[in-house]
Amino acid sequence: MALESQRLAGQVAIVTGAASGLDRGIALKLALNGAVVACADINDEENQKTVDMITAAGGQAFPVHVDISNSQSVKAMMKYVYEKMGKITILVNGAAIIKFSPIEECSDEEWEQVIKVDLTGYFYCLREVYPYMKASGGGRIVQISSSSAKSGSSFGGPHYTAAKGGVISLTKYAARRWAKDNILVNTICPGIADTPLGRHPEAPKGAFEEMKKNIPLGRVAEPEDIAGGVLFLVSDEARYITGITLDINGGRYIYGN
Repeated sequence: MALESQRLAGQVAIVTGAASGLDRGIALKLALNGAVVACADINDEENQKTVDMITAAGGQAFPVHVDISNSQSVKAMMKYVYEKMGKITILVNGAAIIKFSPIEECSDEEWEQVIKVDLTGYFYCLREVYPYMKASGGGRIVQISSSSAKSGSSFGGPHYTAAKGGVISLTKYAARRWAKDNILVNTICPGIADTPLGRHPEAPKGAFEEMKKNIPLGRVAEPEDIAGGVLFLVSDEARYITGITLDINGGRYIYGN
């Protein structure tokens, strides 16, 4: 890895879920293009590895511990980053968990656990970043949903699917409301990816390979594939884009995942 450009020079980004998977790839991409990245996660050890990868490549990053399902933890994270850097101009809402119980077997506790992280956590991050981003003169927010939100999912359970659908609607609401503040809010819906979540050991047997068969481009996504879309949406090239949902799935549109 090496620095790619300075197209995000002067930007301060927060990436939640940065300890692994797609969000680690996104944190790397933003940092290698000039942003200072606050890598935010509940897993401190793996999160520090992401920071180390970035700094080894010549980028700038620092770790922040956060539990996005806890509003006070999110509030403290935003305050810390703003006071440390003097601004927040990019937020990538990416942290998520997944469970696979079918709807007829899904317990109250499991439903509430996934919704709390995958939807309520995104709400907390949006609400708490708003005053800091407004004070910074505006910014860009990208929310990571899933193709499951559109397909109904043959992979994640009802809670994951519902939460990811809610993320799209939440994006549209925030985009409409905050446009006046120069805060642009968009969603990315990745397809199945070669990540710990995509290859989750509790996933339905054979689901990963079965979904791969239906991708016209012939392969599952790598973190770099999704990170490129995020880079575009937070860059100046996307200055007139807000409220959209960008599908990045190798051509595998509405069926499956």
